[in-house]
Amino acid sequence: MDHPEETGGGAGPTRGREATRARILASAKELFTNEGYGSVSSRMIASHAGVNVALINRYFGAKRGLLTELLREDGVFPGLIEGDPATLTRRLAEHAVSRLHGEGTALQRALDDSAGDPDLQAVYQGRITSAMIDPLTVYLGADSARAHASLMAAVILGLTRVRLVEGATALRALDRELLTNRLQALLDLCLEDFGASEEPGEPRDANGPGKS
Repeated sequence: MDHPEETGGGAGPTRGREATRARILASAKELFTNEGYGSVSSRMIASHAGVNVALINRYFGAKRGLLTELLREDGVFPGLIEGDPATLTRRLAEHAVSRLHGEGTALQRALDDSAGDPDLQAVYQGRITSAMIDPLTVYLGADSARAHASLMAAVILGLTRVRLVEGATALRALDRELLTNRLQALLDLCLEDFGASEEPGEPRDANGPGKS
């Protein structure tokens, strides 16, 4: 039966809703990974999960909502922010270089092949704020934290954009450690103070926000 969650009140229907929701997510993840995001429809997901397609719209607001939820569960970026502030830029640099080389979860690698899909681009744009800039701002927690977080996001996303547009062949040909070190240096610069009284060329505080 497609609507076990509608049979009454209490804990039983709640568990039914959770189970149905989880089944839909599992089917979407399997299909997106194996078939590619653009090749999968809401009806395909519903059929795979054994539910009515209307439940996808009810729980997730169509296929894009499913992708948003899967990326939230599958995403590793927020977890990279947690930890020792002294190694933040190293963690982010290593992650960015690993993605440059096409590494990541099976779902992430599959979505790379659908990067031009408008739905996928819209979901990624939303996650720039929720999964990257917002948590970085909270983590840094100092004056101009959002500006620092936005600048770091720009560096990381710029690398991603180069990979998607032209493959980043020249970058991937570089020694991986050298590239990671260079990217870390750029991210370190993003954390330097934006001192209003600072003169061009004046030495800056090497312990920028979040690093003291």
